[in-house]
Formats: sequence, structure tokens, C-alpha cells
Amino acid sequence: MKLRTKITLLIAFSLLLVLLLFNVITYITVVNMTTQNEIRLLWEAAQPIMSQPGLYNPERWNRVGWLRPFLTPQSMIRIIDTNSLVQADLHSEDQLTQIPATFSSRGFAKTIKTANTLIVYIQTPIIDENNITLGALQMGRELDTLDEYLRVLITVLMFTTLGAAFFSLMSGMYYTRVILRPIHRLAFIMEVNQQNGVFMQMAVPPNGQQDELGQLVHTFNTMIGKLEHNFNRQKQFLADASHELKTPLTIIESYADLLKRWGGNDTALREEAIEAIQSEAARLRNLTQSLLTLANTEAEGQKLWQTFDLTELVRTTAAALQQAFHRSILVESEQPNIPLYGDPGQIKQLLIILLDNAIKYSQKPVRINMIKDQRDEHIIVLQVIDQGIGVEITEIPRLFDRFYRVDQDRSRETGGSGLGLAIARNIVRLHKGTVTITSSIGAGTQVTVKLPLRYDTQVSDTPEFHAKNSPSQGTES
Repeated sequence: MKLRTKITLLIAFSLLLVLLLFNVITYITVVNMTTQNEIRLLWEAAQPIMSQPGLYNPERWNRVGWLRPFLTPQSMIRIIDTNSLVQADLHSEDQLTQIPATFSSRGFAKTIKTANTLIVYIQTPIIDENNITLGALQMGRELDTLDEYLRVLITVLMFTTLGAAFFSLMSGMYYTRVILRPIHRLAFIMEVNQQNGVFMQMAVPPNGQQDELGQLVHTFNTMIGKLEHNFNRQKQFLADASHELKTPLTIIESYADLLKRWGGNDTALREEAIEAIQSEAARLRNLTQSLLTLANTEAEGQKLWQTFDLTELVRTTAAALQQAFHRSILVESEQPNIPLYGDPGQIKQLLIILLDNAIKYSQKPVRINMIKDQRDEHIIVLQVIDQGIGVEITEIPRLFDRFYRVDQDRSRETGGSGLGLAIARNIVRLHKGTVTITSSIGAGTQVTVKLPLRYDTQVSDTPEFHAKNSPSQGTES
């Protein structure tokens, strides 16, 4: 069964149920109000009879002439003694004889539903001046007019209910078609995307829907946009990776072929080929390791997380690189100890990537600053500042792209693969932090990393890139 049919039937059934409940309440209310009104009239009619002297003389009960003036159409007057024997009975309708003649020392009012009509009657005890109960007075009335009204009422309510049910079916079919139209359109677009492998989004009217369906369409379009973006990035990544792998493989193949043909007797050629093959193999190994590292940093996980001293980690890492590159790296920290919860191995890798870039593209000392964030004391700000060549403003937004290099020739000379900053960004993202780059041509580059000291703290989103000035050469990403 289609969803539209289900909703239509549910609306019709709900409305029908409400109408039936309303009809029952209306019917019961009309009957109760009418019978209560008739009972009130019977009590009022009994008052003049109760004031008659003959009512308190049992010898006059069988002579009913004095009661006849009080008899109205479709009514009954009856006197019974304490033994429940009828002593006087006047009635204008035979149906009223079905009222039971049962003596009771207390007054009451009742309703009787017969096969043909509805009857109401009251009964009140007859007590003389000596407080002796002599019998009881009964007065009843046949509500034949009410029966006619009730039959008309039932007919009207029945046709009204049927009409409302039919109207609800028609209106339900129309409104569900209108409401479900975006869902049908959405299902069609999803099917087209699946069959054709495209990323079609659903058109949104200018005013836009603010209801749940509008949110569904917005969520779908956002999801499709992200899928398309990731798909394009994946295609670009595969193309870049293939290109990066193709060059060293081509070189290795060329030198291997050269060795096979001519290298056996030429010592210089053989040494040149072996050196080239060894160099390109090392480059392939480094590239493969970088790809594995990038894949690992893109996966969420806290298996190796612990609380460690960030200041000590920065100082030891800077000292190791300073010894390896014979370059001056200055470390400044506001606190002697900064406890940070995270993966110390990944944070060290982040520092190595940032310091390696700073050392490669500057000749002056590199500076590392560690300060607290001015807006949140639970966030540490790590700045890596160099005084190198800087980055062109148009190049900065792409620095974190995988395999991107500002200067291809220079990056090959420095041995870069174009994956360093992409790995750095993933490490920062896993630690719920942010990274920004500010650069000025000829004046250097500053990389600012904000990291929460605790995992339950979230660094507010900030732009990843800032830039000043214009043209020149690059830095490796």
C-alpha cells in the first residue's frame, strides 16, 4: 500500500472516529437534557396533586374523578399502597401501563425504554399529617415526540458523518499528494543519481520551505554536495597519486632497461643507473609511507591518547631537528609545563612537518611560541614562525590539498611529496583543533595551531587561511 493511501485512510478513519464519538455524545446529551426536563415538569405537576385532601384519604383512592383534571395527554397518574397494589390508575396511553407498580418509601425518578417509545416517571411517598406513610403517587409521561426528534437527529448525524468521511477521503488524497510531492521528487532524484552515477540536487523554491520536508531537502542537498566534493577530491587524489608514482617508476624502468642493454660493460653507466634506481626507490618508499600516514590520520581513534607535557615534547623535537639540520630553532613558552591530552606521536609528527617546511624555505632562525588563547584558557596556541620567502596569496588556500606544491621544481629538489600539510591538518582535526596560515611575500610564514588541552573542549571554527602581500615562490605543502 502506498504511503499516500495510508495517510488518506488514516485521516479518514481518524475523522470518522471523532465524528462517531461526537455523534454519540450529542445523542446522549439530547436524550439526557430532554428526559431531565420532562422529569422536572412531572415533579412540578405532582405538587398540585400532593396538596389535594383526597390524596390522604385511602377511601377516596378508588374514586378517581378528583384526579382526572390533573391528567394531561400522553401521561399517567397512579396511586399504589404500601403493599404495591394499584389503588387508582388514570392513563391516556396504554404504553404507560408498563411502568412497574412497586412501593418505595423514598421518592425517585426513572426512565424506561420500551420497544416503541421512551417513558419517564416519578414516584413520591404519600405521608399524612401524623407522619404515617399511606402509599405512593406515581406520574409518568410518554415521550413519543422525542422519539421522532431522535430519529431525525440520528438520520442527520448519519448523513453528516458519511459526507464528512467522503470529504475527508477526497481532501486527504489531494493534500497528501501536495505534501508528498517533494518526497516523490526526492525519490526520483535519488534514483537518477543511483542509476546514472551523478550528484543531482533537488531544486529549492526561492522562499524555501521551513518545515520538516524543507529540512529533509536541505539535508539531502547538503549530503549530495559533500559526496560530490569528496568524490572529486578522491578522483583528484587518485590522479595525483598516479602521477607521483608514474615518474619514479618510469625512471626506474628506463634505467633498468638501459642496464639490461648497455650497462653490463660500462661501469660509469652502471653506477649512474644503480644510483638513480636507488634514489627513486627511496622516494617511492617515502611517498608510500606518507600515503599510509595520511590514511591513518584521516581515521578517527584515540587508542594511543594520553596526557603528556606539550612543552617538553616541543623542546625535544626542536632540539632533534636543530641538530639534524644545523639550524637555530627558538622555543618560547608562557608555562614551563603544558599538559595536553592527545596522541604524542601524532603531535610530534605535526611539529616535524611544520618545522621541516619552515627550515627548508628560510635561512634565518625559526621560532616556536606557545601561549594560551585569549578567549579560552583551556586552549593552547602553537605558532611556528619563519622569516623565509613566503607564499603567494593566491596559493595559500590550496596549501592543505594533497600533492599540491607551490613550486614543482623546488619541491622535487627538497624531496617533498605534497602530503605534509594535509597530514598536519588531519592531525589537528583529530585533536579537535584548528590550523591557520598567515604569510607575507619576502617576510615569512606563520602557521598557528590551536589545540584544546582537554578532549571535551571544542575549538571554535576559524578560517584556515590568511594571507598578505603578493607574488613570489612557494612553500611545500
